[in-house]
Amino acid sequence: MKADIRLCDNCEFDKYFEIVKRQKVGLEFQTFANPSLKNVKKQVRYQKDIAKNIKHKSLHAPFADLNLGSGMPSLRKETMKWFNYAYKIAKELGCDSIVVHDGYVPFTSKIPNWIQRAKTFWEEFFADKDDSITIMIENLLELDSSVMMQEIDAVNDKRLKICLDVGHANANSEMSVYDWVKTLNKRIGYMHLHNNHGRVNRINNDEHKGFDEGTIDFKKLMKLVKQHCPKAILAVETNYDGAEKAVEFLKKNCK
Repeated sequence: MKADIRLCDNCEFDKYFEIVKRQKVGLEFQTFANPSLKNVKKQVRYQKDIAKNIKHKSLHAPFADLNLGSGMPSLRKETMKWFNYAYKIAKELGCDSIVVHDGYVPFTSKIPNWIQRAKTFWEEFFADKDDSITIMIENLLELDSSVMMQEIDAVNDKRLKICLDVGHANANSEMSVYDWVKTLNKRIGYMHLHNNHGRVNRINNDEHKGFDEGTIDFKKLMKLVKQHCPKAILAVETNYDGAEKAVEFLKKNCK
């Protein structure tokens, strides 16, 4: 397993890009996840020029308050607008993947109805898209992997895979991170990797710590990744202090 390792820039492009250059890894652009970003075209030109020699690139789409399976047609339409916005920027930056959130919130909708609306949404989204970019749906509030599994299987399109955010799974779900990997298996095309202390005193601790600063055992995790989703892109999404050490860990453990 020779991994495709990338570093998320945490909306601090210049700061994190120094590690990208030094470690010779790929990059996830996160600046454009901000829907209030000013001077978008200027930012695209600037980051495109700086990262022009980086081979493997991905982009995080806007996600706040969006929901592609919502029962509200206007919200699905708004979600489509922002996903198309992200797709256009990703194309210009030369990205091969886009990380999105589908907006699913447990207990707010009947799951079969939500899945059907999601399926319709993705069919419309992909109708005018080529196969140069894969969309990676990231987990956030899901209690387990079942809804994401149903969504991916219902759409059944090679351009749609899962971004397993192990920190979100550890902090928000009732299923272990290791079982997320086992159950989603090859549906996982991308991973956001960071650590935290899970649920402590019923408080969500999505801390984005380094790999050795939480309750996830990353050596155990990477063994499962090799077994169940060896082709997944591995994107480090730790805080700055833990980023370079995390990249070095992946280089050592994912040869």
